[in-house]
Amino acid sequence: MKELRKNPTITVLTISVGFIVLYLITKWDWTIPASLAIGLTGIFSSYLSKKIDYLWMKMAWLLSLIMQNVLLGIVFFMVLFPIALLSRLFGKKDPLILKNTAESNFKNNDKQFDKVSLEKPW
Repeated sequence: MKELRKNPTITVLTISVGFIVLYLITKWDWTIPASLAIGLTGIFSSYLSKKIDYLWMKMAWLLSLIMQNVLLGIVFFMVLFPIALLSRLFGKKDPLILKNTAESNFKNNDKQFDKVSLEKPW
């Protein structure tokens, strides 16, 4: 698999723009100085820019471990669980025929076969 080239300047720019967008959405005053500080740090110090990039990628890795479980849990409890509950309430009592209540497993089929059905079985 091809390894992606790391560019800490783009990571710092993305974080800075993210803080500005957060300010536009929420009007939190602390986001503008945070955006300015991170942006200037990325411009003037390549060492600190690499450290910010490293911390950002570690935080993204940590979130990737947590968020997949949260999203799968949401899908399970919002989609699959209600469908299963409705199926239990209103569906057949034994849809897979797991309880052997019949005397035989043989099922009668009263279909009449003719010449055409034997010539073209599919």
